[in-house]
Amino acid sequence: MKRWAEDLGAWATSLRFSGFTVLVVVLVMAGAVIVSPSLSTYVQQRREISELRESVRLHQEAVNEIDAERAKWKDPVYVRSQARDRLFYVLPGETQLNVIDDIVMPVESDEETSAELSRMNDNWARGLASSFLSAGTMEADPATADAAASGSDADASDPTPTTDPASEGTEETTE
Repeated sequence: MKRWAEDLGAWATSLRFSGFTVLVVVLVMAGAVIVSPSLSTYVQQRREISELRESVRLHQEAVNEIDAERAKWKDPVYVRSQARDRLFYVLPGETQLNVIDDIVMPVESDEETSAELSRMNDNWARGLASSFLSAGTMEADPATADAAASGSDADASDPTPTTDPASEGTEETTE
């Protein structure tokens, strides 16, 4: 470090300052002072121009989005679907069902499904077929009709046939 300081001192003493050197240094400094406000103004204006261009780009994107939205609202199918979704409109003859207090389950649930809930003991297809076949052929029993009218016994008023699990495919009705 000492050697570097000595070398720098030796270099500084070896310099010769002539009138021309002083004149050039003064002119360079005067030029820097004269040009610096213009240069700072130029840099500031370039920054403002870039900010304004970014603002124009963002506003143009917003205008494009609004134009796309306006174009969607000119489509009658889109208007009809929005009326159905937002205002709950339905076409004549349609029935609309609304779910109230719908609980949204998280995607990753720790709850396990019970085997009792996921397995069905009855054959639903056989039950549907037997119900369909017996629906038009069942005759009303006068005793059952009287009990149904009084509402005294729920089991007596149930006219649905019962099937015997031992007899596959045959139906027995209890009266």
